[in-house]
Amino acid sequence: MYHRALNYIGIARKGGAVEIGEERAHALVKSGAARLMVVASDSSPGAKRRAEGYVFGTATPLAEVPFTKQEISEIAGKAGCSMLAFRDLGLASGFADALAAEYGESYQELSDTLRAKQEKLGRKKGKRRKSE
Repeated sequence: MYHRALNYIGIARKGGAVEIGEERAHALVKSGAARLMVVASDSSPGAKRRAEGYVFGTATPLAEVPFTKQEISEIAGKAGCSMLAFRDLGLASGFADALAAEYGESYQELSDTLRAKQEKLGRKKGKRRKSE
């Protein structure tokens, strides 16, 4: 079955805008560069707890998505992938928008949060350009 949201993972992977796998995703969150951490629906309870711990105290949102590790692995190109982290805010926002469009209310807050961050970043960039 086609899922528009999964395409964002593929695009991010090709563009180097996502870290795939638990260790790499954790490192990205720890560095402060992660914009969204994603956990597969069939991840173990331990993996979900670790992901919650990774983002605790950071501004990085965590989303448990309705996709299995197998579905994410196929698009990400890494077997057994239970989590990943987006480094690009635009792709993370697009991913969340696609989730909200396809799965409704349960992802709308995530979509709104990332869109607000993206708009805020756009305003900052606009102010910087005007000052130059």
